[in-house]
Amino acid sequence: MSLVINFDDISGDEEYVFELVEGPDYFKVDPEEGILRKDVYVQGSLSKVGREVFLKGTISTEMEMICSRCLEPLNYKVRSKISSRYVSDQETGKQNTDFELHASDIEMEHYSDDRIDLTQAVYDQMMLSLPLARLCREDCRGICSQCGVNRNKKNCQCSDKSSIDPRLAVLKTLKDKLK
Repeated sequence: MSLVINFDDISGDEEYVFELVEGPDYFKVDPEEGILRKDVYVQGSLSKVGREVFLKGTISTEMEMICSRCLEPLNYKVRSKISSRYVSDQETGKQNTDFELHASDIEMEHYSDDRIDLTQAVYDQMMLSLPLARLCREDCRGICSQCGVNRNKKNCQCSDKSSIDPRLAVLKTLKDKLK
């Protein structure tokens, strides 16, 4: 099943309710962001007012990412709400041309040829729902800055006090003089 819906399939009187599934290969995710490991489920409804179409729904999938502290793989369950407004290119006169974005355009997508493609809105919301600090667990101890061992798996004998970067040693001596 595709994330493209025909404009004429949406009744003006009632919402068009859908459940769509796309495989992990459908979306081109930057490997640095993560790897989609499960299908992407999109559930929601489309309603139209004139030539505008409004999307409300939810996205769910699972991504494999790298922990920011220990660099071990972690699985993150993506569960996010999605809402967007689709406007016809014919109505706005923005067919394949550059135009300036305004604040009201943030949740606005364009469709042409009466085909509403949900792909970009789903991808954007999926990426926005990823955490900034990607941790395998809340108490992740990370990698030792001196010996490089994963401190979640093994305790090292290195000092817990962080050593001073030789490039910044001059600042430490300056700080000590100011005391």
